[in-house]
Amino acid sequence: MRRANSAACLCALAALLPAAACAPQTLYGPEVSMGNGTARTFVTTASERPSAIGLVLSEAALDGLPPHRNRTSRCWDLDGNGRINDHDECEGDYQHALAFPDDVPNRGDIPFRWLGLNWNPEGHEPEAWSTPHFDVHFYMATPAEIDGLGAGPCGFFMDCQDFERAIKPVPGKYVHPDHINVKAAVARMGNHLIDSKTPELAKEPEPFTHTWIFGAYDGHITFYEPMITRAYLESKPDDCVPIKLPQAWERSGYYPTVYCMRWLPDAREWRISLEGLVLRKGE
Repeated sequence: MRRANSAACLCALAALLPAAACAPQTLYGPEVSMGNGTARTFVTTASERPSAIGLVLSEAALDGLPPHRNRTSRCWDLDGNGRINDHDECEGDYQHALAFPDDVPNRGDIPFRWLGLNWNPEGHEPEAWSTPHFDVHFYMATPAEIDGLGAGPCGFFMDCQDFERAIKPVPGKYVHPDHINVKAAVARMGNHLIDSKTPELAKEPEPFTHTWIFGAYDGHITFYEPMITRAYLESKPDDCVPIKLPQAWERSGYYPTVYCMRWLPDAREWRISLEGLVLRKGE
């Protein structure tokens, strides 16, 4: 008799197996330094199907963060004068690239390839987002593709040819209609389709705590992004927010229906995650 290798098959025989055989399992990516602590990715699966994918910040990660704009590694001499002008030639954020664990069952069914974590100590445009916050990019494009989006004078420090490709409209079925193209295309990142109904951008705005963005390039969705203030994380939330879903997905895979922000007191860590994963068929 052929031996069954799949936990999914085993769990179909749950009545004959210990409960642990079908219990969720969490795998972690390699740690990187963040503030006085660490950051790492995680993927939780059950029966070989992903149930959550996200970021872990240790308790000390929010302490010791740079308090001022990055004036070195996210800067470009755009006018070629041999000098860097802080506000005209620096993005101002601090970027960390994090790998997801590579031994996740059925890894190919998860469309997110890596995670870009950006710390913005002085926020960024528009004014509503000028408070210290994290941008958490769940990239579907490869690191090489993102790194290839060159710097230049268009948009937010973007090469002008790349900028024109970045702002190319995404077919309407692949993005929720509330998310609009304001041509917020950034070098080494892509375009940002912002939620026009997010409370901090209303005529009578509420304080910015968190929001959701779809990233795009050349007419394709290339990343999912929750933006979250440090102050909101320091409030130690336990919150999940519905994602405004598109009508269709371009490529098949497990996609989230909510994003979550949680403080785990026993582990003394924060988790920012995509959850409620549903297998979608690409169109």
